Amino acid sequence: MQQQYPWIAQQKWEDILFIHTPFSPQFLQGYVPLPFTIDTYNGKAWLTLVLFRATNSRPRFFPSWLSYPDMYQMNLRTYVTFGGESGVYFFSIHSDSLAATIGGNVVALPFQRAPMTIRKEGHSFHFTGSRLARKRTGELQIAYQPDTTSFTPQKDSLSHFLTERYSILKKQGNRIVKGTIGHGNWLLQEALLSKQHCENIPFCFTPETFGHYSAQQHTVLYPFEKAGIFNG
Repeated sequence: MQQQYPWIAQQKWEDILFIHTPFSPQFLQGYVPLPFTIDTYNGKAWLTLVLFRATNSRPRFFPSWLSYPDMYQMNLRTYVTFGGESGVYFFSIHSDSLAATIGGNVVALPFQRAPMTIRKEGHSFHFTGSRLARKRTGELQIAYQPDTTSFTPQKDSLSHFLTERYSILKKQGNRIVKGTIGHGNWLLQEALLSKQHCENIPFCFTPETFGHYSAQQHTVLYPFEKAGIFNG
């Protein structure tokens, strides 16, 4: 990845769950601003809910003992393209951290603060989040159990399409802005999902919904940079 600036911060993600549901491209395009185009795999668009614990969050060159306290995050995203660039478009990002929420809002990401936690019981993980809607009571409780077999997504596979994404694309006025998250290839496990409670969450669990789990991923964050202008 060729970047205009060096990376500025790092973070470790742990107990990561991706929950994927297919939609028609026409439906999701109605919720994504131009000039972004919904990216598809075999004609289907995808909405993904991502849950994880963030640890060792700190600016570049800071020692590990100055890392920010562990925090949880849930984001809702779809997949878009712009000018030959493939990336993710965030509808919402929730965190239990006030500092992360303020920092995310400063760079115009759709952060909201909400209580959430991930706990492990035996071979299963349990996510609980509340106050996940702006004007209504939103709650999500879900259990997930990783399969014992791990795999690295093969290029051109659906798993690769859904996880190997490195660019955040957003629109600010007439400017198109790109933020890059650098990380190694994903080591995934299929995840058995058990939805326990879901209220006022803009995400549908259908018979086609499925999950990926990853134990951990080390990430580095690059500054946002201008990717284009749209005057439409």
